[in-house]
Amino acid sequence: MSKKSRSKLWFLIHSWLALPIWCFALLVCVTGTLAVVSQELVWLAKPQMRANPPTQDARRLDYDQILAAIHRDRPDLDVQYILRPDQDSFALQVQVVQPDHSTRNLYVNPYTGKIQGVSPAFDVRGFTRALHGWWLVPFGNGYPWGWYLVSLLALPMLASLVTGLVVYKRFWKAFFKPTLRLNQGARIFWGDFHRLSGVWSIWFIAIISVTSLWFLIQAVLADNHISISSRPAIGLVARETVPLAAPGEQPARISVEQAIANFSAQVPGFTASFIKLPGNAYDTLQVRGRGAYPLMQQSANLNPYDGSVITSYTLSDRRALEFVTESMRPLHTGDFGGLWLKLVWFVFGLLLSVMVLSGLLIWSKRTLQATAAALKRGKAIEVSGSPLRRYWLKWRFHLNVVLVVVPLVFLPRYFADQALFKGEAGLGEREIGEVTVGPWSLRLAEFRAQPPRNEGPAGYIKSFSAALCEACIGEVKATYLRVGKPRSLRAAGGIFFGSPHSMGTSIPISPKTPVDTLLWVTMEGWDGSVHQGSIALSQASPASVAWLQAQAAGSP
Repeated sequence: MSKKSRSKLWFLIHSWLALPIWCFALLVCVTGTLAVVSQELVWLAKPQMRANPPTQDARRLDYDQILAAIHRDRPDLDVQYILRPDQDSFALQVQVVQPDHSTRNLYVNPYTGKIQGVSPAFDVRGFTRALHGWWLVPFGNGYPWGWYLVSLLALPMLASLVTGLVVYKRFWKAFFKPTLRLNQGARIFWGDFHRLSGVWSIWFIAIISVTSLWFLIQAVLADNHISISSRPAIGLVARETVPLAAPGEQPARISVEQAIANFSAQVPGFTASFIKLPGNAYDTLQVRGRGAYPLMQQSANLNPYDGSVITSYTLSDRRALEFVTESMRPLHTGDFGGLWLKLVWFVFGLLLSVMVLSGLLIWSKRTLQATAAALKRGKAIEVSGSPLRRYWLKWRFHLNVVLVVVPLVFLPRYFADQALFKGEAGLGEREIGEVTVGPWSLRLAEFRAQPPRNEGPAGYIKSFSAALCEACIGEVKATYLRVGKPRSLRAAGGIFFGSPHSMGTSIPISPKTPVDTLLWVTMEGWDGSVHQGSIALSQASPASVAWLQAQAAGSP
């Protein structure tokens, strides 16, 4: 075979090898483009998401008024958080927990506090972001391999940008003399379109490539337990500062608006767009919002009893590197400048998707023509090299199909996880039953009926969920869970966070734990009383006991 023929053959093989990347990249680009405006698409389809003022001079209610309105209309709901979307035309999103343990997102009118509707069971925004971000591969111990699969596309995308600028000589002329020939055949048209849209999208492709590359680096750092963040740990309210109360009563808390005002006085220009209410007596009031720099949010954990700042994370707390790393996500999604900027990201995302499609059409047509020409000349296309290379050339299209159908394989798991997270599947995957703790009781469940997870430096962790009895909700100050009987209240174990109807905690379980050990529940009352109850670990988590037995036998 001559040198020229070998060059053509290698170009032909290269073309076929590029095809799987094109197909995968096309789907990722399309889902990413839809994810940018997914919330706006739902807004168009569902009138209850719209913030309609009753009169032209109506003013928005503050957070305390919104909470009071929800409690007045639905006193059975336990509000978890309130989110004010950036666009004024959107209703507030309020997450609540119902007495049946299920979680719902409500659409609340910001002018009247009226509940306008409930978010649909199928979350379009969450689904498109999960499909685009990690290909629906479920999270486990660290980032899923689907996250790596998607973010690795940053490398060929960045390489395509660089090589495209090298191959397309004097590309800057396309800014002043754009060429798009419409009447010279499909191949000429798609070639012109590919080059023209590529030139005009240089800035956008560079942003998407670099931010995607950061997502890859972020996953590698996190999975190796390496942190470059100066964000402080979420603090708790000091035990001695939490007031006691008479039986059946709870201490008064500062208003949400007053707590926000205390923090805003220290951070000029801060506007709270998100508040998360305390998940237990020692939890903080969390507030978050944008400041002077639109690409980053500032946050604080406030004492719900006196409004003092326990921890904060403002612009002045960031290092120079964090201004870069924390700007990556909003730059990738275009979610930092309102609707018009989102539309710009959507248009160029659509353009990038069509660019990938045009590249797919150009390469596939050119490859088919080259293959047909080689066969017409009667020359067999020799495939030489190692067995691994021959195997790849034989099965590459099957692997492409596998890559594309990955989301379909994990689709049932995705919906099952959503039902579990929302409480629609009960308290957890496996409900344990009622545990009596002095005059109180709670229902306990394994959040996942699996052995403890290896969390690296934190050791092996097991998650449980629980719900307080209706009669003791107003009396219980905090609930704890621990393997082995605690010696004091300060060593009571992991504290439960969340609504009394559905709360959760994660506790460490050592591989050397005896299989006949007990799981102890400690409940602390607002009046200062403490009660304890226990349940055998074998009853609470058979999967954990089986894992302990395997550890004792020397199995991995």
